[in-house]
Amino acid sequence: MYSFVERLRFLNYVLAGLILVCTIPFRAQASDEDNPKVENVRFEVSGDVVLVYYDLVAPLEKVHKVSLYLRRESDTLFMHRPMNLRGDVGAVVFPGQTRRIIWEFSQEFPEGLVGDDFYFVVEADPVQAEEDDKLLWIGGGAAAVGGIVALILLLKKSDEPPPPPTGFPGPPGRPQ
Repeated sequence: MYSFVERLRFLNYVLAGLILVCTIPFRAQASDEDNPKVENVRFEVSGDVVLVYYDLVAPLEKVHKVSLYLRRESDTLFMHRPMNLRGDVGAVVFPGQTRRIIWEFSQEFPEGLVGDDFYFVVEADPVQAEEDDKLLWIGGGAAAVGGIVALILLLKKSDEPPPPPTGFPGPPGRPQ
């Protein structure tokens, strides 16, 4: 039989252990091979559109979110995120050579852009797969179930005798 203080101490140890287990990352840090690389960014102007080409070097089974930014060499604070885009841009882009983004810049800059020191920055981030989220939910659920089981085991009634009666009559005897 445990005293109440011993049970609380044990419960504290169990809960501290569960918190430690929940903070362990379920997947290792991605290696450099898994990080996407954007190479050979180049562009050409064709009428009212700008065609931006790039190569996305990454594992073929990974999906990436690709973003495009317009920068200017003479003004390091200038950064424009184009809105009227189509092509290999957005939340679902697979790796490969000569990916193309089409930007209809005349909708955003009807007067055009003055200068010849503009360049584009293409960024790619891997999209997290749903399986990774499932592992997190499974691990968290297992930790929660373990905590509830430990709490039930700690708080179950012991074999101590019931407290003395408070003046109420006892239950009637069993009929014969």
